[in-house]
Amino acid sequence: MPASAPTPQHDRTLRAVPQQPRAHARGHLHAVPDVVPSASGLGAAPPARSPSPSRVPGHRAVLDGPPVDPPPDAFVQRLAVYAFEVLEGVRSVAQFGGWITPEVAAALKARRALRAERDALTRDRRRRTATPGRAHLSTPLPHIIEATVVLHTDSRSTVVAIRLEHRRERWRATDITVL
Repeated sequence: MPASAPTPQHDRTLRAVPQQPRAHARGHLHAVPDVVPSASGLGAAPPARSPSPSRVPGHRAVLDGPPVDPPPDAFVQRLAVYAFEVLEGVRSVAQFGGWITPEVAAALKARRALRAERDALTRDRRRRTATPGRAHLSTPLPHIIEATVVLHTDSRSTVVAIRLEHRRERWRATDITVL
């Protein structure tokens, strides 16, 4: 038989088979509603979901409240310097634990351990102090602010990116990255 000739198993028709639910679902996967067949033969589109403003499960920023004043620049600059000091090993994460989420605290602790290991291997014992530059704020969504601050040290400059969300009448950092 030539390679292009259909075989009996290719002549089967395709049919829809209902899927069985999984025994356990993961947190990042969401159930999709079944497609209902319509008169045209095409399924109706599932209802659109609103995007989540926060990556933290169970904690979401309020999107439909009264407008909130952005945090002062000094607050954002202070957060940036504190994050830098945590990575340098000068400050404890617990000293500004009320301004950050537990996920941010865990990430800063992990980065501090890596930096301490690097400094031990290179025998770098310098103590760096940072002076903050101007804070640049942007508002991608109501009650959410993304900020960047340039920190100046003696030998170089570094940037700190911060995401702040207004929750329970105060601003909290949900993500901090020190480059």
